[in-house]
Amino acid sequence: MKKAVIFLMGGTLISYPSVLKAQNLRAKKTVQDIESIQIQGKMNKEVVSIPRKTLDVIQSNTLGETLSKIPGIQNSGYGPNSGAPVIRSLSGNRVRILENGTAVNDLSGISPDFNLDIQMDNVQNISIYKNSAAVLYGGKAIGGAVDIETNYIVHQLPSKKINLQALLEGGSNSGQKQSFSAKGTIIKNWIWTMGGSNQKQEIVRIPGKSKDSRCYDPNLVGFNSILQSLCQLDVNSRNVLNISLFPYISQFAKDHMVEYELSQDDLYTFSPTYYNPSDGQYYPNPKNDQYVPGQDPTKDRYRSEVNSIKDYVPTKDGVIPNSHSESNSFYVGTSYIGKSFYLGGAYQNAYSYFGVPGYALSKIPKHSHGKPQKTLEYVPINIKSLSHKAMLETAYQFNHSPIAGIKFNYMGVFSSNSELLERHKANQFHVQQHNGRLEIAQQKLKFLTGTTGVEVQYREMEGSGSQRYLPDNISREIGIFTMQHLNFDFLEFDLGYRNDHVQRRADADKKYIRSRGLSGGNLMGRDFTLNQFHTAAQWNILKKAYLKVQYNHSERAPEVNELYAGNNHFAILTEENGDDKLDKEIAKTWEIGGGLNLKNIRLSANWYHTFYKNYIYLAHTGISREVFLVKEWRSDDTEINGIEAEAAYKMDLHTLGKWEVGSYYDLVRNISTADSSIRKWSDGDYMPNMPTSRFGFNLSGTVQKLNFNIALDHYMKQKYLGKNINPELPMPAFSLLNARVSYEDTHLKMGSIEYYIAGSNLLNTEARLQNSQLKFLSPLAGINISVGVKIKIS
Repeated sequence: MKKAVIFLMGGTLISYPSVLKAQNLRAKKTVQDIESIQIQGKMNKEVVSIPRKTLDVIQSNTLGETLSKIPGIQNSGYGPNSGAPVIRSLSGNRVRILENGTAVNDLSGISPDFNLDIQMDNVQNISIYKNSAAVLYGGKAIGGAVDIETNYIVHQLPSKKINLQALLEGGSNSGQKQSFSAKGTIIKNWIWTMGGSNQKQEIVRIPGKSKDSRCYDPNLVGFNSILQSLCQLDVNSRNVLNISLFPYISQFAKDHMVEYELSQDDLYTFSPTYYNPSDGQYYPNPKNDQYVPGQDPTKDRYRSEVNSIKDYVPTKDGVIPNSHSESNSFYVGTSYIGKSFYLGGAYQNAYSYFGVPGYALSKIPKHSHGKPQKTLEYVPINIKSLSHKAMLETAYQFNHSPIAGIKFNYMGVFSSNSELLERHKANQFHVQQHNGRLEIAQQKLKFLTGTTGVEVQYREMEGSGSQRYLPDNISREIGIFTMQHLNFDFLEFDLGYRNDHVQRRADADKKYIRSRGLSGGNLMGRDFTLNQFHTAAQWNILKKAYLKVQYNHSERAPEVNELYAGNNHFAILTEENGDDKLDKEIAKTWEIGGGLNLKNIRLSANWYHTFYKNYIYLAHTGISREVFLVKEWRSDDTEINGIEAEAAYKMDLHTLGKWEVGSYYDLVRNISTADSSIRKWSDGDYMPNMPTSRFGFNLSGTVQKLNFNIALDHYMKQKYLGKNINPELPMPAFSLLNARVSYEDTHLKMGSIEYYIAGSNLLNTEARLQNSQLKFLSPLAGINISVGVKIKIS
């Protein structure tokens, strides 16, 4: 007998991850499973699920790139080795990353160069919440959540005593990768698991130059110090008078240039006549042959004259600089699975070392006091991370009780995360994080089902290194939530509420050197109370179509970097300044959508609108120090709106196989609604570095033992541009073509074997993501052809 607690998320029927399921053992080979389950709604749902089979087709190393094919989700694109999901223009501290329903050690919101300590080869399924999931997972899910299901802890008894999977892969532009996982039975009801992975790549190739060609346009970089910094250029230039601005040449100045020691500024004039003091008469001035009408006398009086443009570090055509990467991981776990109870634990170790395609000074130069400045030495920025993770899960199902089931998850993470200048430590953060989550599912009462829970989180960050950008800090969070669902078959309703209490504390020791900027103010401790509310309704029309509407009120406390940062942050090439007086964010979101699901056709569309009060963003100050741009965390009101649409058609061509063709389109706008002259000056009417609109097509099919997948994604030129003090430059439109062909032999005695060949960016396009902070320094990887083999033994 199966029991499940169901609720409506995004106006569509799904299951809550805390629900328990039990099956009686009828025979030794019967699979017993009391794992949390998801009941897929018949209609299109807001929660998108990606199974392992689809992940094999995508074949990406980072989570951001893996999810970037889903409408409304793009990759942060922080170089080829680091990428987090951007959901409807929101990422970092606004998108909660979870592992088996528990928050992971996600430092990518604090520093985008830190990758998630998730090994994609160990992922079995990914669930994505594209709207606010703050009721379920707290304020850091104000913009959505990504729940990653891994295979470290087994929830069901295997049908064989030993199961083994192995992967070998090599690519022309993706390095090499190996992984394995195994599980088996120790004794009755006891299961063991073990696995590991290894990846290495020396360099990433691209079709052209690593830097955008506009970095070398003297008319653009000239005196645009922001663009010079984004392009990492040393530009030798000076201001000169724009002689084409003036319609006349002063005859008087021309005649008395030497006598009165006049300059070029005196030679050109707007006056058609000049006064001759010797006879007191006015005479006509000659016309300027180089005059160009229509210029602004104030803005265009001077122009930049560029003498030379030089890279901080010389680049090499055809490769992304400092694009090396290597990583490895290992895990071991065990589980006891009973009739209505399970208990499991696991340990995972992960190591990664990779380069960021940017450079920084090995030593910050001091004031020379007029003496000759020493040669500046720029070195590559590298990232090194080592994490240890302990996991515990347990669940129990009740048969005759108002409570259907109870589940508890714990995750402890102990990690060291370093930013290196070449191989020398610039800063390092030792992180201890403990997360506990208890969920209680109630028995179904006629039309009502629901889940209630409590979640506790503790994180301690201890820094070292003379150039670290954060003081030591501690965060504590506790949240209590409930989600209730009413199901009347053709009508479904959802109601959820959560209350969070968040503490942030900073402790600046004597070794922590702060910048000359705002630097986190007085580093005072902050306490926040957050209220989350969710309601939704869905009308199911003849089991073939649906209409849905939902509303979310969500609140988020500022993170420690937004409050306390105060030094040069090498990864983002910025002097980052927090503000300890920032207030909490408040987001109010409406979403309306609908869909049609016939035998061979699926259609869906969604419109959403979010109003943010106190939207926190990293703003330009217009100042640069020691080659770093100086930025401050500020808050202002912001509006986000967009649309998403999908369509798919299935075809059964009999001997020619079964095929499905699909398409999608998405658009998002992040607009300033605050009456702030400072924001309009520094960042413009739209937020800069926002995802561009896209559309795409895909074709997948199976012909006997062959599987085919082809996808074409087109990224359009950004229309909604912000400012980086100066107007933001749009990246050119581009298209990405990916394909994969596989052959699987399932008739082996010991298991099965799959051979595949996959290609990415087959058009070898120079592709630069508009939302990437490194778009001027690094495009996406060029063409890559990978071949691999997967072996399953059971």
